[in-house]
Amino acid sequence: MDKKKKRQLLQNREDFITQLYQECISIKEITKWSQFEPIYEKLQKVIDVEKDLSKSNPTSNREERLNDFNVWLHSNGVDTSNVEICLFENYGFGLKARRSLSTNDCYLTIPLSLTITTDTIMNSPSLASLVTSDQLLRSMPNVALALFLLHEGSQSKWKPYIDVLPNEFNTPLYFNLDQLNRLKSSAVLCDVLMHIQRIARQYCYLHNLLKGQLALSKLAENFSYDAYRWAVSVVSTRQNNVLNDQGEPRLGLIPLMDFVNHQNGRECIHYDENLKQIECKAMKDVEKGEQIFMFYGRRTNAEYLIHNAFVPDQHNPHDTYLLKLVLPKTDTAFDRKSELLQRYGFETSEKFPLFVDNELLNPSIFIFLKIFLMNSNDVFKVLAENMTLDDFFDRYTLDKDNDIRTYLKTRLQLLIRSLNVTSLTNNDSIDRLLKCEYDMLAKAFQKLEIPF
Repeated sequence: MDKKKKRQLLQNREDFITQLYQECISIKEITKWSQFEPIYEKLQKVIDVEKDLSKSNPTSNREERLNDFNVWLHSNGVDTSNVEICLFENYGFGLKARRSLSTNDCYLTIPLSLTITTDTIMNSPSLASLVTSDQLLRSMPNVALALFLLHEGSQSKWKPYIDVLPNEFNTPLYFNLDQLNRLKSSAVLCDVLMHIQRIARQYCYLHNLLKGQLALSKLAENFSYDAYRWAVSVVSTRQNNVLNDQGEPRLGLIPLMDFVNHQNGRECIHYDENLKQIECKAMKDVEKGEQIFMFYGRRTNAEYLIHNAFVPDQHNPHDTYLLKLVLPKTDTAFDRKSELLQRYGFETSEKFPLFVDNELLNPSIFIFLKIFLMNSNDVFKVLAENMTLDDFFDRYTLDKDNDIRTYLKTRLQLLIRSLNVTSLTNNDSIDRLLKCEYDMLAKAFQKLEIPF
């Protein structure tokens, strides 16, 4: 590429990043698709111009690097006699048991010295100085860890580990326009769009921050949105809390343990403070040759999609549907209703889990909708009587209120129709998310159909 063309591309990049940053900071909360469109447009311009500027490096083959990774593990005291990294259908890489394991058998230990934590960053003078002086990096250890991954070069202690990390991910940061469009009927849409906006804003901020760091010139030169979303995705899909030498939790990455895939169950990771190691124990019996699983934690399908790049293909007992309810400012009794909602601990815009204890329809939904449907005089009376929340619920027998039930059933019907699950043919994480949302909405609707 000639110098003139490169200068023009660099200038275009600066202009696009400035425009993208202005779009990102101008919107506090994305509540509809049209707010996201200009952000996506500017972001694509940044991605395209950075692609034109980048040197085409060959994509590393993870499988070819596994031998070096295993050698590195062994040289750092990791015993892999119980496990083997293998490819599994529908999972990608995972850990296979080399022998039969019983529940609670310890099949893997990782020295704390091999983990990458926020304490590790402090051993890198140039990066430590930046993290210490910058408020964003001090307050967001996940962002600091992402920068550390990008900062580490060919001489890094962790190079064999970094080399076997995925080249790209299925997080929403990698979704194309078609994939995002498929989420338009989902309750998770705005959370996904806000996540993309947040990472784009961070990228713009860090791009400008790194420009003035002479000690980090190599990092600044290679810093791009594509590189940053990769590093962010590594951290979000693999992060754990790791206890340091003082027994304090630090956000960190645990090599090899992060190859273990998720299955619902119980937590089975333990810390031996005396031996300074992390112990992985079998959460159930595992036969020789079977894949070993671990439980990633109590998360909804939306959280799994955004942060872990998958939606479980088995029932997730911790999943929920967040029903958004809003008191419009055009309501003639908005001020009084707003005051009553605040008295009972609600904002005028709320997201409510449909169920509590997995079966019971959320009482908070009935309270919000009762206030939403009340006339001004009734709201005034409740305010004047200083009625407690329990008294309010009992006085109006909210769970048996026909107006509330009718309104809620109509709302649920509209949401169910919009999901249109009969047209889902991809059988991927997005489809699984939408089908689970459909099932929860249908379950709630059926409960409202039962005579009280």
